Amino acid sequence: MGETSQTDALVDRSTTLEEAMLAIDQSGLGLVVVVDDDRRLVGTATDGDIRRGILDGVSLDAPIEDVMNEDPVVVRESWGHSDVTDEYSPARLQRASPEHGNLVVPIVDEDSAVTGVRFLTRNGDIIGANSRLNGAVKTVLVVGGAGYIGSVLCGQLLDRDYTVRVLDPLLFGDHGISQYYENDRFTLIEGDMRSIETVMEAIEGVDAVVHLGGLVGDPASSLDPSRTLALNLHSVKLVANICKYHQINRFLFASTCSVYGKGEIGDLLTEEDDLNPVSLYARTKIESERELLAMNGNFAPTILRMATVYGLSPRMRFDLVVNVLNAKAHTEGVVPIFGGDQFRPNVHVADAARAYVHCLEAPIEDVDHEVFNVGSNAQNYRIEEIGRIVADHVPGATLDLQADKEDDRSYRVDFSKIERTLGYQTTHSIESACDELGEAFDRGEFHDYTDKVYSNYKTAIEDSDIEAYAD
Repeated sequence: MGETSQTDALVDRSTTLEEAMLAIDQSGLGLVVVVDDDRRLVGTATDGDIRRGILDGVSLDAPIEDVMNEDPVVVRESWGHSDVTDEYSPARLQRASPEHGNLVVPIVDEDSAVTGVRFLTRNGDIIGANSRLNGAVKTVLVVGGAGYIGSVLCGQLLDRDYTVRVLDPLLFGDHGISQYYENDRFTLIEGDMRSIETVMEAIEGVDAVVHLGGLVGDPASSLDPSRTLALNLHSVKLVANICKYHQINRFLFASTCSVYGKGEIGDLLTEEDDLNPVSLYARTKIESERELLAMNGNFAPTILRMATVYGLSPRMRFDLVVNVLNAKAHTEGVVPIFGGDQFRPNVHVADAARAYVHCLEAPIEDVDHEVFNVGSNAQNYRIEEIGRIVADHVPGATLDLQADKEDDRSYRVDFSKIERTLGYQTTHSIESACDELGEAFDRGEFHDYTDKVYSNYKTAIEDSDIEAYAD
């Protein structure tokens, strides 16, 4: 049969829940196989079994036998499809299988010694032994999933057959995610990430968390510093600590290239360079990064420092430089640039979302406690250059260069690490975004781009009972 041995997934009865979760994360199989001293099968325990045990109050130091399944579906080395269906009824296979994806089963020899693992379909078909065939991550919680990046990411995850849960207060409405409501793999929890009870509800049954929630952008974050600290720092620690305790170890955090702040315009800034924030927004992101990276055990946070995002999204924003310049070009015929000497790195929203997918699908050891700049070296532009690109792509629009308004942020960023480590590359450009935005304006999709629903800053000013914002 040619099965592949998965020794990382084999544990003994005394293995603790915490140790078993580490083995699950490293093998990518989604379960451990419990064996005796002779490698004879004792039982199995999935990540879901362990997390349910923790929710029921079982200690992380408890032995795996306390939560294991003592009667799992098993395949013998000599079996084919008909043997499986003879041994197990369709109902049994359905009950044992995960809601989405295939069932991981131990392979045993005639002495019941475990020799490897295979995947079983719900119909009893035995398929390959690649440990990452199914993917270790099946259900993803996206905090702030109704936002600008989140609404795009949800679509990408659903297209790749993930189950997606969103935690979002819907401050900007649900138009960013309403198209997903018909999908049985999508659920929404409308709520506040500062609530322990809400977060506990949201994490149940998930394999990974993408944290996009918080006040986004320098202007919105500066309006109420105490609220900014609550949303951008303290709530991040709350969600992360709950995930850590419940062994949801893949935790992707949206940071920003604004942490580089005012830099010397020379070499491109890497993840190892000094940080020089000039805003409260950037400082809260830095502090959140430090808190997450200091967390140990099995917890495996990944920090994604996003370039300035642009492009079309179901939850559109016109408080981002490329987007607002396009809006002004189409509605007013003018592309106003104040100063324009500052450098900014840029990334299309679809490319930004794909970076999270890459991290979710990478071996956990490749992203554990790693920081990645997300963008493209080719898209480090001066603001004036962006204005010229927009003016050139919108018929009849003219560039209006005006005196500089004070803005200390200027930085050029190196994005080679994420390409080198994860094979990530951007596929969109500002030019292509100008085309897609132009088509959207021609279709009449935006009746008033200045409406507060398109601006985090305006919404923050007008909505005094703000709960959270989403990237």
